[in-house]
Amino acid sequence: MSKKQFIKRHHLIINRLRKTPCSFNEISDYLHGCSVEDDEFYPISKRTLQRDINEILQIYGIEISYNRNRKKYEIADDVDENKTERLLETVQIYNALSIQNSVVENIILEKRKPSGTEHFHHLLFAIKNNFIITFYHQKFLDFEITERKVEPLVIKESQNRWYLVAKDSRDSEIKTFGLDRISNLKTTKDKFEKIPKILIEEKFRNAFGITTNNTKPEKIIIKATEQESRYIETLPLHHSQKFLYEKDGFQFYELFLTPTYDFISEILSFGQNIILVEPLSLKKQIRSELKKILENYREG
Repeated sequence: MSKKQFIKRHHLIINRLRKTPCSFNEISDYLHGCSVEDDEFYPISKRTLQRDINEILQIYGIEISYNRNRKKYEIADDVDENKTERLLETVQIYNALSIQNSVVENIILEKRKPSGTEHFHHLLFAIKNNFIITFYHQKFLDFEITERKVEPLVIKESQNRWYLVAKDSRDSEIKTFGLDRISNLKTTKDKFEKIPKILIEEKFRNAFGITTNNTKPEKIIIKATEQESRYIETLPLHHSQKFLYEKDGFQFYELFLTPTYDFISEILSFGQNIILVEPLSLKKQIRSELKKILENYREG
């Protein structure tokens, strides 16, 4: 059996058990039906299922146990549901692209430059083993290239870009570096003492994107048109987003975050469909940005 079939079978078992606990026969029948649908072959035995259960725990962090009272298999624990969801999403895309030898006529992909994911393996090795790394980093605005020596802490995603969060040896500050702007990455033999992950997560908890500007987060109220509210309900602007009430055809939401320029740009990108209501200071800042935009479009 190919590796693709192994991965696909793992994915099918997880999806089936996430819906409801199943007996061995129910899992076997489900995989048989999927074999016909996918024009693949997913053979299963109790021994094979147990092996898959062990691999699923190792790869995805999802623990599947057998409930002897109900005589059914069930998901007992999901270490990090968000991460496993993203991993499974990647597997689904991979499986979709693997259905045929060519998918050029069926799928339209965005044209974009490499995102730096080729550095993942190297960086994760250094992070796991607490090795200091060096690399060249190109700044986003002035294109200046500088050599960096850092303590790699975590890899973070933000707005379809990947970043390395690291402690810079120059000033001992925690900074972010775009993976797509890293080159000549090397691992040294020097070790460092790792910062607890919870402290790193806390640094970005109230951030919008990767910038915090060392400013305090605050409560923000926005209102969205009915159509736009459906969009941000399925894809929230921030994890703190919560619905408040409906008034005059608008849906009102509360956010709690650090209002950086990235957040202002995001609000402006929605035009009249999303309007910032509070705080007044941020509202004035957005009004100032809009005046600059109108100035650029004056006839003349």
